[in-house]
Amino acid sequence: MVNWVHKLPSFRRAAAGAVVAIVAALAVPLRAEECIVLENFSSSALNSFPNGWRPREPAGNAVYTVLREGEMFFVRARATGPRSAGNGIEADRSVKWNLEEYPILRWQWRARAFPIGADEHLGKDDSALGVYIGFCPPQDIALCERSIKGQLSFTDRVSLPKLLVSKGVGSLKYIWSERLQKGFEFENQRKSVKVLESGAPSDRDHWVQERVNVAAEYKRRFGVEKLLNPVGISILTDSDDTQSDNAASAAEGDYADFRVCRP
Repeated sequence: MVNWVHKLPSFRRAAAGAVVAIVAALAVPLRAEECIVLENFSSSALNSFPNGWRPREPAGNAVYTVLREGEMFFVRARATGPRSAGNGIEADRSVKWNLEEYPILRWQWRARAFPIGADEHLGKDDSALGVYIGFCPPQDIALCERSIKGQLSFTDRVSLPKLLVSKGVGSLKYIWSERLQKGFEFENQRKSVKVLESGAPSDRDHWVQERVNVAAEYKRRFGVEKLLNPVGISILTDSDDTQSDNAASAAEGDYADFRVCRP
């Protein structure tokens, strides 16, 4: 093979050599992020509710179903009809990881149908896709779970405000909204909501990859310096709030490949 660089005059050889060096440097693959699989749904039976998860109410079993596409397992969520059909019910998974070591959460999702007339910021709080990360001190998990389920005792109701204010309890929620602008953030009680994707995709079969620095966003949104490690993740696809205006309102989306990564 002819070495074309050495056929050029000296000044051109130098320039060409620099170009070759730059191209060679760019061709070196970037170091892959060091990640741990949090959930890839491969332990679940196909056409069933995902293993290791639980619906917040039993009717939610009908909404979330494990499917397979090539080598990828994923959950398809379809929410329609009344709450008795599972609409508006989260699927939860208890998870724990060291947020200092693995501050990044990655996953894939795709929106397939949007609830009609939804506006997550102004009361019609329905989304094709939603991912929550929950935070609660280990010693208070039972209280946090009772709060989520609406099963607070009188004593709980006295203790809960202090827990919420002083210990950074709450959740980060990430949504794919049809209406709200990408990057928009707002507060909904103790949920800090952020729009990661906006509008209907040109191809609803295309997977979109997300990467969120949970540690940095938790500190910023909750105004705390000390990190609480996550205690769970949830997914929610729902159209229950828009049903009153349009009985045909339905939401559908897919979730896959949750991982936690080092920066």
